Amino acid sequence: MYVRYFFIFIVFFIVFSLYDCARVGRPTGGEKDILPPVTISASPDFESINYSGEKIKISFNEYIKFKDLNRQLVISPPLKYKPEISPLGFPSKYITIKIKDTLKENTTYTFNFGNAIIDNSEGNPLKQFKYLFSTGSTIDSLKVSGTVKDAFLQKPDADISVLIYAADSTYHDSIVYKSKPNYVTSTLDSTGFSITNIKNGDYYLYALSDRNRNLVFDPKEDKIAFIAGPVSVLKDTIYELCLFKEQPEFAIKNISELSKNHLVVGYEGFINATVEDLIDKNKNTVPFLSYQDSEKDSLHIWYNSIDSDTLLIRIKQKDSISTTKKRLRSKELDSLRLYLNINKILPWSDSLSIVSNIPITTIDKNQIKLFDTDSTAIPFNILKEEINTSIIVDFVKKENKNYILHVLPAAITNFLGQKNDSLVFNFRTKKLADYGNLAIGVKTANNTPLIIELLNNKGSLITRRFVTQDKEIKFSFLQPGKYKLRAIYDNNDNKRWDTGDFLKKIQAERVLYHSKIIEIRANWSISEVFAIK
Repeated sequence: MYVRYFFIFIVFFIVFSLYDCARVGRPTGGEKDILPPVTISASPDFESINYSGEKIKISFNEYIKFKDLNRQLVISPPLKYKPEISPLGFPSKYITIKIKDTLKENTTYTFNFGNAIIDNSEGNPLKQFKYLFSTGSTIDSLKVSGTVKDAFLQKPDADISVLIYAADSTYHDSIVYKSKPNYVTSTLDSTGFSITNIKNGDYYLYALSDRNRNLVFDPKEDKIAFIAGPVSVLKDTIYELCLFKEQPEFAIKNISELSKNHLVVGYEGFINATVEDLIDKNKNTVPFLSYQDSEKDSLHIWYNSIDSDTLLIRIKQKDSISTTKKRLRSKELDSLRLYLNINKILPWSDSLSIVSNIPITTIDKNQIKLFDTDSTAIPFNILKEEINTSIIVDFVKKENKNYILHVLPAAITNFLGQKNDSLVFNFRTKKLADYGNLAIGVKTANNTPLIIELLNNKGSLITRRFVTQDKEIKFSFLQPGKYKLRAIYDNNDNKRWDTGDFLKKIQAERVLYHSKIIEIRANWSISEVFAIK
């Protein structure tokens, strides 16, 4: 009996052991690979001299692949024809570079792969990997270093091309529009740059936002930065380049017919233009109103009904007049629409405005009524805005109050003779304790006119002040939140920021940001000092 049970136990033990051995387990493996690939050889060798070949092979200790090679790889000096680099699309323990250009004599070439080479298993990058050789008897070892920033925005662009051209007999200012540089590098995701392995000499230093990645300046697409005058690579100097987008000359791009009697002129370049006149096909002058769109590069033109299918539009800019003919097709007028400039809450720092989609010509104040919730009539004045697309309802606000604005029929007449129907708007004010206040002590280094701008945390403009000397400026009734301060050196005192001009060697007006993010709290007043140096 016991022998039988013992025999059954042995059989079960053997079967269980075999089952356990046959199970597929997950291998635990070793520690995660965190090491980048390692180069083990190159042909020709690293930093070879007197190179005259067409093919380079670099071997690694493990399988590698490329990540974002087109963006990361920078070859300096630039090659006219893009080299063939393989293998692409599958892992390998080596890379080959086939050069399709005739190389310059006595020149050090650098292939900077950035972080494009990664191992196949874990994606560990071989950071800032460079391969270089010389077609002469020495490796050039000088460099130019510095930083790139945006002339206006606080956050700089990424992946900026930094170019240098030899200051020799072949140099001229227009070369940056036509020819690739002698040496180049990229900031990639940083603000710093370093162009290495340069010959001794003087150079002109530029930076481009280079959207087409063609290493030449396209003013319509690219921002540019420059150092005035040549720089010497023997000087141990850190250069700062400030990128700006040039303002193009004024030019009409298109004319759109949004509706009958309403044209929009799209343009490029800073506008200081006026609509000189409109002329129909019978050479009659057509009455019109025009205004500039505050948010877009465009002019709105409203004109009276005409018996013509064509308009000649003459726009004056400085001492010249641009003439454009527009074929008219739209048959329907736009309808009058009126709305408030606020969304239910009237901030203490704002005025109440009635906004029209069509310019306003007449206002009957007696047909506009303002009440509080106790049906008490509130006295007010009507102030017309400069461009006639809105009117200000000016009254003495009280905190934490509800108001009702009645716009009775025919209170407002627009340029096309349309009158409003009856409208009712409800809005309210908040408590003064719901807002915060900010006082800024501006400390200037000289008497240069300054524009002090208050921005929200996303960089959008809230309001601005103009100062010419040390002064305390106050921003009252601010919504709780985070704010930034920006100072613009308004050198020509025209109350706006002016960009630069490359050919005229004019830098953009300097912009300085306050070092702190300022937090405004409800029912709180704070003071800050903004030292302008």
